[in-house]
Amino acid sequence: MQLHHSSRQTILASTALTLTLVCDALLYLLLPIFYADLSLTFIWVGVLLSANRFIRILLNPLIVFIHERLGAKSVVCMAVIFASLACMMFLYPFSPWLLLIARMLWGFAYGLLRLACLYSATSEPRYKLKNMGWYGAIQEIGPLLVLLAAPWLNSWCSPQTIIAVALVLCLLAFLPVLMLRSAPIEQTAHKPKPWLPHFNDSLGLTFIFCLLFYAVWIIVLAPLLMNTGMTQDQAVTHASLFIVAKRSVNLILGLVAVKFTQFSQTQAVLHFANMLMIVAALVLAADSIYTASLLGNLGHALFMILMPKSLSDQYPDSVTRKTMLNDFTIYRDIAAAIGALLAGLLLTMHWVHEFYFGIGFLLLLFIPYKMLIKSRKVEK
Repeated sequence: MQLHHSSRQTILASTALTLTLVCDALLYLLLPIFYADLSLTFIWVGVLLSANRFIRILLNPLIVFIHERLGAKSVVCMAVIFASLACMMFLYPFSPWLLLIARMLWGFAYGLLRLACLYSATSEPRYKLKNMGWYGAIQEIGPLLVLLAAPWLNSWCSPQTIIAVALVLCLLAFLPVLMLRSAPIEQTAHKPKPWLPHFNDSLGLTFIFCLLFYAVWIIVLAPLLMNTGMTQDQAVTHASLFIVAKRSVNLILGLVAVKFTQFSQTQAVLHFANMLMIVAALVLAADSIYTASLLGNLGHALFMILMPKSLSDQYPDSVTRKTMLNDFTIYRDIAAAIGALLAGLLLTMHWVHEFYFGIGFLLLLFIPYKMLIKSRKVEK
């Protein structure tokens, strides 16, 4: 199969991303259980697992600056170096402060890698959907393998041995880096960029849906299952299966998107994804966890593939396209960063159902209204 150069770049960058993501995914599984083996207290677990998200928001201007000054190959290579160093520091946990630096390094590396993938995927108008499919599918492979293999590895290996395996995969990420093409750096007029991202309806929905079905959902899932009468072990097992299902849906939809080069129904399917998540929020408020998770996972997976394509379609010039994609990632990171804090508050106050009902009801009023306004503008 002959690949377009933008597809090849996307596949290689996404492969580097998924190989380095393994260590991050492992830490989310290992730290809450084996924190004492790493000489940590439990409060450090929350600090370490959220630090990478906050640092991406703070360092976003630097991440964008590096992308503007270096080619894709140099950016991805730098990111893999930082990711490997971050993983290596968990092999020898001399101090929690050093591990905090490691998580910051990883957050910086992930920010670089993710933008490299999005920029490559949307660089050619004809191949945007296909490339977003490659990106969406490949990035899920590493975390999925972790979720499936970690329980088996844990019964045979120590946490340090498992992290050593992740380090080997990080180092293997240099192989796709070597195959990346050194694309010429675009010469553009550099205007002062605001530190805060732009805001529009699309980016606002990105924040809300990532908050509902990524950041908060993952944390409240097990406690909600326990409220149905499950034991702690049963709830954790079912929650893990839900997360595996979520990533599997992302992978499958990514592969489906690979089959398309031209696709004129982006906005229609995006509206369908929005409505799926609104219904999921209302259903979750009614305590139908399985149905809500199914609808929410499907809607969110469609949204995360199609929204970057939609934004790049709306802003075809290179500078604005990259700015909007960068702002898309910032709103996703802000949702992820505050999601853990919000989820803890909602669980403490027993407001999870009210939160999902309130947001779902407001969205049910807002989205059809915006669709009506847009259709009237088109008619005029």
